[in-house]
Parts: sequence; C-alpha cells; structure tokens
Amino acid sequence: MIKRKHIALKYWLVTFILFGSIFLKAQWAYDPSTNTKLVVNPSDPINIFSVSDKKGGAFIVWQDTKLPQKTDVLFLHVNKDGETSFRSDGKSVSLSLENKYEPQSALHNSGDLLILWKEKISENASEIFIQRVNNKGLRLWSDFGVQLTRLNKEIKEYSVDVDKDGNATILFITKESNNPATSVYVVKLNSSGKIISEPQKLLNSSESKISDCKILSVTDNQYFISWLETKESRATLFYSKINLNNDSVLVQKKNISKPTENVLSFESSLIGNELYVIWYSHEKQKSIYHQLISNDANFKWGSAGKLVTTKRGQNSNPQFAFSNKNIFVSWVNEYGNDKNIYAQLFDFNGSKQWKDNGATVIEYEGDQFGQKVIYDNRDNYIIAWIDRRFTKQFGNIYAQKINSNGELQWTNNGVDLGTYTNSEKSYLNLLPDDHGGAIAIFKDKREKKSEIYGQKIYSTGTYAGQILGLKCEPEGDTVKVFWYAANENDDVVYEVQRKLNSEENWQTVEELKKGNSATINYYEYEDSPDSEGLISYRVIQKSKGNQQISEVVTLEIVKEESDYALFQNIPNPFSETTSISFILPKEEFVEIELYDVRLNQLGTITQKTFPAGKNTITFDSKRLSPGVYFYKMKAGDFVAVKKMVVSK
Repeated sequence: MIKRKHIALKYWLVTFILFGSIFLKAQWAYDPSTNTKLVVNPSDPINIFSVSDKKGGAFIVWQDTKLPQKTDVLFLHVNKDGETSFRSDGKSVSLSLENKYEPQSALHNSGDLLILWKEKISENASEIFIQRVNNKGLRLWSDFGVQLTRLNKEIKEYSVDVDKDGNATILFITKESNNPATSVYVVKLNSSGKIISEPQKLLNSSESKISDCKILSVTDNQYFISWLETKESRATLFYSKINLNNDSVLVQKKNISKPTENVLSFESSLIGNELYVIWYSHEKQKSIYHQLISNDANFKWGSAGKLVTTKRGQNSNPQFAFSNKNIFVSWVNEYGNDKNIYAQLFDFNGSKQWKDNGATVIEYEGDQFGQKVIYDNRDNYIIAWIDRRFTKQFGNIYAQKINSNGELQWTNNGVDLGTYTNSEKSYLNLLPDDHGGAIAIFKDKREKKSEIYGQKIYSTGTYAGQILGLKCEPEGDTVKVFWYAANENDDVVYEVQRKLNSEENWQTVEELKKGNSATINYYEYEDSPDSEGLISYRVIQKSKGNQQISEVVTLEIVKEESDYALFQNIPNPFSETTSISFILPKEEFVEIELYDVRLNQLGTITQKTFPAGKNTITFDSKRLSPGVYFYKMKAGDFVAVKKMVVSK
C-alpha cells in the first residue's frame, strides 16, 4: 500500500535591525527584483571582483573614492547566509593615505585572501603593495601591508598566484618614464609576508608593448607565464615555463597565437600541471581559439590550437570552467542585430562533446552579454549574464544551468537574478555556493546611487531553495522519497517522477499538494517499483505556470531473495565519504578492491567475513584525487565491478 504524508514544521525567523549601525545582518533575498545589499554607502565602486571562500561565502574587493580626491581599495566578507562578517561598508586594505588603485587578489591556502594594489608615488611612477586579510576583517600583514617594489617606475599591470606551500608569486609589467620600453618582473614572498625573491627582470622590449601578463604556479619553483606583445597594432600571445630556483631566470618564449592573428584578450588556467589558454582574436572576423600546453611546455592540440566554434558572426568573450574530465566554454555570438550566448563541452584532447556549433544558452531578441560561468561539482555548469531583451538602455541579470549532455536545466529563457527596474547593472561576478547553486555579485545603480548587491540561486533554480535535501531510501521492496520545501506559493503542486535505467522518459508516479505550513513543509512518498536495477527519482515543483526540477537521485534496487549483489555506491559522485552495500546469501569472506581508471590496483577497501543478508560499509576518499575509480567485489565465485566518481 502506498503512503503519503504532509508534515508541517514550525519555523521562526527573527530579524534584528540595528539602526545607525554599519553592521548588516542580512540574508539572501527571495526576490530577484530587490536582491541583497552587500555593501552599504559606497561612493561609486569600480574594479569590483569577488573570490569564493570555499565555504559557501565570498570575499568582495573593490576600488572607491571615500573622501574627496582620495581613492581607496576596500574588502568585505559575506558568509553562506548572505550576512557580512564585519563592517558592511567595507574595510580599507591599508591605513596608507596614498591613493590606491587597481586591486587584484588570490585566495591563500589558509582561506585568507591576498590583495594587491598600486599606489602612485609621482606622476610617472607607482609601486605595488600586498596585504593578507581574513574573513573577520583583520589585516594580517601590518596596517600598511607589504611593499613589493621600489623601482621608481610606472607599474602597468600585475598578476598573482599562490603555490601549495602558501608562497605568493607576482608577475608585473613596468614602463620607463619618457621611454616606450616595457619590462616584465617577478617577485616572490612567503606565507608570512617576507619577500624571499627580490624583483627579477624576465623580459624587456623596446620594439613592442608588453601587456596582460599572467602567472600560474605549477610547483613551488616552476611557473607558466603568458602575455601579449603588440607591434604595429598587432598583438601576439606568448608563453614560457620558468624556474625560480636560480638567481638568473631563463625565459624561452613561444608564441601561442598565429602571426596573422591580432589577439584582443586571453585567459589561462592550470589543468593539473598543464596550461590551458583561451583567446579571441580578429582576422577577418572575431574568432575564439584554445590550446592545452603540456608540463614540458609543448603544444598538445597542434601548433595553432583548436577553434572553439565555427558559428557565423563575431564570436567573443570566451569564459570557461573545468570538471575532472571536461572543459566547458561559453561565448557571445554577435550576428545581425542581436548578441546571444552559446556553449560547448570539450574533452582534454580538445574534441567537441556536443553538436558542432554547441548548445544554445540564450537566444533572444536584444543583447545578451558579459556572461560568467562556474562548475557546480555535480556534472553541471551555471552561467549568468547581463540581458537587454526588453530595453537597449538597461539590462537585467539572468542565469541558466546546463548539464554535461548540453541540456538546459532551468527555465528555457533563464532564471531571474537581478531585475530591479531601470537600473544599470555591471561588474557581474559568479561564484559557486558549494551546494550545487551559485552566488551572483554585481554593481547596480539605482535611483542614481551605486551599490554592490548579491543574489543566491539554489541548485534547483530557486531563490529560497524550495526543494531542499531530496533523498531516496530503499525499505524492503519499497523506496521512500522525501524532501523539505520552503517559501512555497499557495498553488504549488509536486510531481514525483521515476525512471528506470533502461527507459528514456520520466514517469509521474504521484502528485502532492502544498503542505499546511507557510514556511517549511516536509513531504514523503513511498513508491513500490516492480523492477530491479538502477532507478532514478526526481521531483518537479509547479507553480503559477513555472516549474522547478530537483536534482536526480539514483539508487539500485535488489530484491532480498537475490543470490549475490553489489550495489552502486551512494552518493555518487561524492567528495568525502560514500556507502557501498552488497547482499550475501550466506556468511562469506568478502574482499573489495579499489582500482584507478587505468585498472591499476590502489588498495583494498575491505577484507573480512560478513554475515548473510545486506551489508553496508563506508569508504573515505580523503587520500584520492578527483577522478573516476572502480571497486571490485569478490565473494566465493562471485565477482562484480562498479564505477565511482570522486569530485572535490
């Protein structure tokens, strides 16, 4: 017999408003037309960027003019609930009275944040400073930070990266006064803020302009650097792998882009110990290329790299994110009078995984641009963008989730993230919330006042996490499907859907109406599938013509009277621990071995005698790198193998 339950839970929310205080105890807004104000009373923030704290919260850094003619760099921390951790108007990185400009940052291994900025010391000279801050608002390297340079030159640009030991390495470009020559330097300091390698000159050019330098730490002394050199209005992309073990650093530069290209912009990152570079350039039209460079500094995708898309029109603004086996790339295509956003998935050989022109993220009349992308660690990718579908003057912010098959997971035209009417939105940042959702942080000018706002969106495409914690548990011949829901509309209906591994389409097995609570409801449904094997469940929330689809939960059903059985581990993928279950017809000695993707045996998960019936063990993956693994069970003459995925 099938059972249904609605259980209303009482939930009390207490909000404290401290009038006249600079501490803001906010929470993520449930309404994307209002959003959460993260920074109060800025003047006109610019150069805004945010960095995930790896705990569901974020650091925010920006440049502002707090006093007349005085430019400062400020920072703030927001926790996973949207609450600021210290002063809500931000804190200066330094007590220096000099003007501070152009912040850059990197997350330290400890969870603290490193912030760089420059201060002008004369009309033609500036110096770089660095500060380490924590999520409580403390400046950890004195109240003035650490001065990295004393070259009395104009600092143009800089890049920072942190190695596994917590050492920070900074690459920067200088320009000589009254001289077109540009030079590239590198400086290194340890996790205590002590300079351990004074600035060394790596490159010098009087014939071309060097710009857009990037540095990435491969080991504690080996680095990939990349940069542009512009000569006669044509920019070429170069890279080199350097070693900072010695006093003199050898730079063997190699060009990544073709001599016929004019590179407009590029980004780079590491995939393991290999360098991934993506760029867009202008020949006859704007085109996007990418390249993977091996640890020994050789091209892996041919001398010219791979063309990302052949889609007609101007292709620009490539953005990317990595999973443990794929590279997700999104871009803007301008054709006719519209700009739209598309995406493609590549494997590590550079091969396209979807149709040739990729998947359509948003295709709508008007301009869609400025997108940011993240990987949700659950085999999906989230994209947010600025969208002028209704007006050419003002744009709103929308988001979409796309799975590894190129299928849109949220409403086809995107989910609202920032829709305050007639306001100017810019400096869009997108961060993972570590639970399959995302946090958008952006500047919004409302009624002539510019402030920094945020909006959290859950993995289900909702703002308050309406479908929370969907779980499925086998109980004999039945499966208990249960979840919580919050902040529902009165007309909400939930469809419980089931799909066997061998089936193409989902089958609705039950409908449940909204529970009695106005805040949080608990839902439970007991299903009686008549098949064995892998079975998937999901829940669809329908309300006011819209629908939100939960995550999919897959489990394996085996009847107790079966002879031997090895279940799929749950959860899978997983980041820390997972459960492995199996059935024995009698007491038996069981051995479960672990193998990597090349079928090399890594060790033994268990090796002992278990009683008849169903048994469950817990496996801890803390010593494994993210990737695909196999576990093999042997009991008497019975042998079975299953695949598990570790995602961290």
